[in-house]
Amino acid sequence: IQNGQAQLSLNESLMALPGIFTLNGDNFSQDLRIAVRGFGARSAFGIRGIRLFVDGLPESTPDGQADVDNVDAGALQKLELLRGASAGLYGNASGGVLNMATEEPTARPFVEVQGGGGSFGFQRFQAKTGFKIGKLGVFSTVSQNKTEGYRAQSAMQQTTVNLKMRYALSPTAKLSLLVNYGKSPYAKDAGGLTKEQVAADRRQARVANAQFDAGEAVEQGRVGLVFDKEFSEKHSLKARAYTTMRDFENRLAFKAGGWVAFQRLLSGGGVTYAFNGQKYRSQVGVELNNQRDNRQRFDNDNGKKAALTFDQIEKYSSTGVFWLNEYSPITRLTLTAATRYDRVTVSADDHFLTDGNQSGSQKFNSVNPSLGLVYQLAPSVNFYTNVASNFETPTLNELSANPTNLGGFNSELKPQKSINYELGAKIQAFSRLSLDVALFQIKLQDELVPYQLSSAIGRTFYRNAGRSDRKGVEVAAQVKMTDPKDSNGSGVVLMTNYTYSDFKYTSFTANTIVFDGKRQPAIPQHSFFSALQWVHHSGLYATGQVRTISQVFVDDANAVTDKGYTLVSIRGGYRLKLGQSWVLEPFGGVNNLFNTAYTNNILINAVANRFFEPAADKATYYGGLKIRWQ
Repeated sequence: IQNGQAQLSLNESLMALPGIFTLNGDNFSQDLRIAVRGFGARSAFGIRGIRLFVDGLPESTPDGQADVDNVDAGALQKLELLRGASAGLYGNASGGVLNMATEEPTARPFVEVQGGGGSFGFQRFQAKTGFKIGKLGVFSTVSQNKTEGYRAQSAMQQTTVNLKMRYALSPTAKLSLLVNYGKSPYAKDAGGLTKEQVAADRRQARVANAQFDAGEAVEQGRVGLVFDKEFSEKHSLKARAYTTMRDFENRLAFKAGGWVAFQRLLSGGGVTYAFNGQKYRSQVGVELNNQRDNRQRFDNDNGKKAALTFDQIEKYSSTGVFWLNEYSPITRLTLTAATRYDRVTVSADDHFLTDGNQSGSQKFNSVNPSLGLVYQLAPSVNFYTNVASNFETPTLNELSANPTNLGGFNSELKPQKSINYELGAKIQAFSRLSLDVALFQIKLQDELVPYQLSSAIGRTFYRNAGRSDRKGVEVAAQVKMTDPKDSNGSGVVLMTNYTYSDFKYTSFTANTIVFDGKRQPAIPQHSFFSALQWVHHSGLYATGQVRTISQVFVDDANAVTDKGYTLVSIRGGYRLKLGQSWVLEPFGGVNNLFNTAYTNNILINAVANRFFEPAADKATYYGGLKIRWQ
């Protein structure tokens, strides 16, 4: 995650995981878009359809929206991706789960600072420290990223602060305090272009985006507590509680209601009890989450806040109860069964009454079971199969995007539901080769799909798409090309993954247009990634990687495509030890080594064919220096 990386975006590391597809790594106003087996591909901004956690606390909002502008890549130690439906454990909008863990406090105190820069005004500064004093462990970071951006109207500045304090209450109990703060005073939005505009000048911003100064400003803080207790080898308990405050402003590229602002308050908690027996394991838990958005819209007077046009309090509350069971009747066979019940209430309290009172509420209930089987053919060869249900309620933002242009919610939107089938194998061979193969099929009902209206260019609305079918194959391999018993720290590792995605609408009609048989936009049918990593005991290290995707459709009608591309990148560094306490680490890299012209982001179903947000069609550079004392 950190070695030789620019650490500007999680996109740098996520592409190495199988089954995941990312877009929009450079538009920090709309944030990184992450898709797992198609879940999340439709998001107009941020992350939808998958759940994000950092150190056990939810980074996703209760209604299912997430972003990573508060996640510092330079503080992360580990990324874990759960592919496929996970509603049986994680509830709403968990078509996949991304768990992120920051570094742990270290017994030996350390201080590390780093500075770096690169193409298009990129600057990054970070300081971090970790130590233990008696029963208390501390890890903390502060960082700032800044870039002018490749395109006009795409500059960004961002500051993040993380604090992890872990106290050992006893040999079997610990309490963690987790604090996160982030502020981005500006993240500009260059907007989408037509193919003709990209060909004429790919660095230009859409005229309206520059006119209305499109972009966002956000400030967010979170405080959470996590309590872990082991009563014995078989019995344990985990509890968490958190609260998050977010202040957000977004300037859209139009006048009427084009300045969006909300003040968001999130809170929640949960308790999980686990039993770990020889043949039977179980987890049972309860989770409560609440969200309150005080949302307003104002006219955007060429980048200045004007008359109020929308004002309402939006609430989302959920209660979830789950039970997971694992039973091994024989040594090589494990059966799993999980179920979760969720009760969700959403409401809108309309405070802008000049156009009438559109206040109202809706309730959703969902039971999501899952069944699975794992057979261990050999200690290092496992085959598995599972079937699971999943659900995804519309977010408050999606509900309040009302095509009637009134307050309240879009009452026609329904939750998206799916049944997921999977068959796969995980193999470890001779400590050198690991292989992961998965075949899946997903049957969806009422898939949530974005669209735009010519009467409200720049706004995204949502509708349900009848029925959809997703079929896919995921293959990942890792090969250690040197002796795995080599203990001097050197080695060569090859990582490769390939994803095949055949995602189609099977029954979908909108405005008398039939989309049956059309492919889901913004997901390539073929995606390939490979990285060759080399580490030498002297401290030298280097990585070369290649990413290839096939063409993608950009609209539901499959009338327009974006061509496929191949990107090649290299990076490396040198850890120079000075005595027993100091380490100097210069590092650097080159992205898009062969000057490939490609698209950074796709605006699905955009009006006037403004589908494309182009990326730099030339090699980009970065470099920096870390200094560490320990």
